[in-house]
Amino acid sequence: MQNRIKKKLQDGKAIIGTIPTIDHRTTLRALAASDFDFFLIDTQHSQIDITTLYRMLTDVGRSKEVIVRVPFNETYLVNAALDAGADGVIVPLTNTPEAVEKAIQAAKFPPRGVRSWGPKGAVNYGGFENYAAVANDEVIVWPQIETLEAVEHLDDILTIDGVDGIMIGPADLGWSMGYMPHEGEEEVGKMFQHVLDKCIEHNVPWGMFTSTYERAEKWLTRGGKIATVGSDAGFMGDG
Repeated sequence: MQNRIKKKLQDGKAIIGTIPTIDHRTTLRALAASDFDFFLIDTQHSQIDITTLYRMLTDVGRSKEVIVRVPFNETYLVNAALDAGADGVIVPLTNTPEAVEKAIQAAKFPPRGVRSWGPKGAVNYGGFENYAAVANDEVIVWPQIETLEAVEHLDDILTIDGVDGIMIGPADLGWSMGYMPHEGEEEVGKMFQHVLDKCIEHNVPWGMFTSTYERAEKWLTRGGKIATVGSDAGFMGDG
């Protein structure tokens, strides 16, 4: 089987996902029936542990591709998310080419990387034998650009083999510019645009976490290719 959202991005299409936060089979399956292209499960800013992640991934199955944001740029965390069945990872605080290369190596089996063999989610790609053959090509790695240091290294980061896209960390990038969340919208927006322009220049998909379709559409119409919109808990709160 093929990673459907990776194929869409390679074809130049935009993808929109959402963030499931509720570990409940009925909720997950209802959300899986939506038109979103993918799910993003956030283990950086949540209490979702590896046991919960495995259960959520099992409940979602092949209905959606699932990208997991790992808590930190550590090989064992990337390995654990992929072994549980994730189709890719977002890796935070990848501020230098060396940090990005570390994240990619953690997601790839030898000889490209150092990922250890033990994929419990291989059934999603036709079993162990087929997964071994296709994993390095199909697994997604999206470094997170969320500091001025990362922006300074952006040209080098975007030319690294294995960068399948980038995600803006909007609040943290603003913090690194001296603005608290929801401050400096004009200046921070210019920085988002600068990163987007660089991604277009290097033909690398650009992504953003957003709370509304309107905000996602704003950046997708400018050439962005990846957006998340809200969460299951947020949709319930909105009625």
